[in-house]
Amino acid sequence: MRVAIIGAGLAGVTSAYELALQGHEVHVFERGTSVATGASFAPPGLIAPGLMAARPEWPLAWRGKPAQLGWKLAHWRAGRTRGAAAMPEALHALGLRGQAVMAVWRRELKMEVEREAGVLLLWRTAKGYKAAPQLLTRLREREVPHRELDADGCRAHEPGLNADTPLHGGILLPQDEAANARQFGQALKHEAQRLGVRWNFNADVLRIEPGAQPSVHIAAGEPLRVDAVLVCAGKGAAPLLAAHGLKLPWGTVHTHTLTAPLRMLEAHPDLGPRATVVDMSTGVSLTRLGQRVRVGGGNELGGASAQPDGQSMGALHQAAHDWFPGALLAAGQQRWKASRLLLPDELPLIGESGLPGVWLNIGHGEHGWTMAGGAAQLLAARLAKKDPGIDAGMLEPSRLK
Repeated sequence: MRVAIIGAGLAGVTSAYELALQGHEVHVFERGTSVATGASFAPPGLIAPGLMAARPEWPLAWRGKPAQLGWKLAHWRAGRTRGAAAMPEALHALGLRGQAVMAVWRRELKMEVEREAGVLLLWRTAKGYKAAPQLLTRLREREVPHRELDADGCRAHEPGLNADTPLHGGILLPQDEAANARQFGQALKHEAQRLGVRWNFNADVLRIEPGAQPSVHIAAGEPLRVDAVLVCAGKGAAPLLAAHGLKLPWGTVHTHTLTAPLRMLEAHPDLGPRATVVDMSTGVSLTRLGQRVRVGGGNELGGASAQPDGQSMGALHQAAHDWFPGALLAAGQQRWKASRLLLPDELPLIGESGLPGVWLNIGHGEHGWTMAGGAAQLLAARLAKKDPGIDAGMLEPSRLK
């Protein structure tokens, strides 16, 4: 089967590799200069099916864009309907499979990727910790390994935590992890190329033509006719689909990260985090990536896409100062902001689009890195008309009709 993939972020790269591994002819079209140049460039990096299962309510700042008011209302209604329910089993299974698949690929392909295991959720006050029982119930429902820790237990697990910052307790998710998404994507791109994947960079896809043999039309070059088109283009997917009447209720959510060199002092080996900690009062994560720390969060609805928001970046700097003061070097800091599409129910679209020959792998929200490998395997099985082993009907676009 000949498959065209639009987009070379984590969703596109993992899909390309898995399809090539199954013997398909794969063509990838990416308007950037390489893989993982958009929302996959410098994300917080969590591979966290346990955190998915816990379903904490992250702060989402609204920058007051009037066009997104309807989306905000729909998002609130979806949250009310969802209530205290556990993460849907199919979605959690996809996250678990994604984590397992990527572990296999790292091992079998001997990838050198910055990675640390363990995610520690931190609550500053007893009042804030009142939200923890609901998370613990969800973790137990999905049988996620976890440990409740008091303040001393949290500091024993992460010795660098600032003793002057209030800390009530936490929940440790030992099987969750964090890794360098762009580093992984670039390594997998080379392995996919060895399997015959054809990469087309600086390729602006103008439109797709659905049909029994759909085609991809680019700004420079002849249209490519294929057996299936898989759209993994993130925010670029909306206009391609809308041109065929598939107008979905997308919201544009921005996320921020700050990546900085870690101050290395022989007398103070634990200045920064050993793995990942998440401040549950703000939703900001702090992750060790080799000799650097990545601080992620500052999610906002609406606002401009170009430059990092001052308020959101300020929250990242404040969290780093609160938990690991003096750990980040000022020189060499990288500030990053990316846009991603999110539906009001916060579920991705993975499966048939409803347009003949066009498939979707988009809208993953903050758990795209977690689900990438699982979604790739699910779609490869579906395209081959095989049982994927996960009933992912709830992730099909047909749920929105």
